[in-house]
Amino acid sequence: MEDKKAFTKSNLIAGAIGIVIMGVLYSLKDHSFVWIILYGAIAIGIMIAYFLSLTLWKSTEAIEAEICKRLEKAGYRYEKKEGDLFVFKSNNRFEVHIDDSFNKRIKNLYILYKFKDDSFDKVDTNGWSRAANIINVRNTNTIFVALEDHLCCCYQSAIGNSKDFMNEFNVAYQSVVDVMEDYGRLVPLLERDYPNNTENQSTIGFKQTNTNN
Repeated sequence: MEDKKAFTKSNLIAGAIGIVIMGVLYSLKDHSFVWIILYGAIAIGIMIAYFLSLTLWKSTEAIEAEICKRLEKAGYRYEKKEGDLFVFKSNNRFEVHIDDSFNKRIKNLYILYKFKDDSFDKVDTNGWSRAANIINVRNTNTIFVALEDHLCCCYQSAIGNSKDFMNEFNVAYQSVVDVMEDYGRLVPLLERDYPNNTENQSTIGFKQTNTNN
């Protein structure tokens, strides 16, 4: 509602300023070529202000609705569940969140890939912490974390419209692919050096050391 009020207010102000300027120019009763060009420039300026106001005050809900239309047009499967947007690509599900930022034209974008495989319970928390550190150093545009009951890779960016989202989603997808490749290489080492049933071990060099001897 506040976005809509701000949008209407900005349009009224832009229109009022345009009308005042046009009235002043017409009052001069000079219809030379120069004034005609000036009239046209003012009219274009008003239209630009109008379209900018559409972007400036667009709500996250409106952008998300446009994103869904673009996804459908591009052939992506998506679903809304309990208010959250999920996008599917290559049989993988990505959770999408869009939030306001300090700049009303820019929205914060979070794309999350959550998963849990057979290795999750085979590796202890120290192992997953070590893996997260390594993956995050190698993949600086994502954040990989081990949570209580699953693993999560988060891509964070910012968008101004639904077209931006499509570009960022493709970048996010490739970033997750890179993370999962690193994850796949680390899992055998984690299962070997950080088994969930081991109490005493060294975290140096991925080599287990029994400290009881």
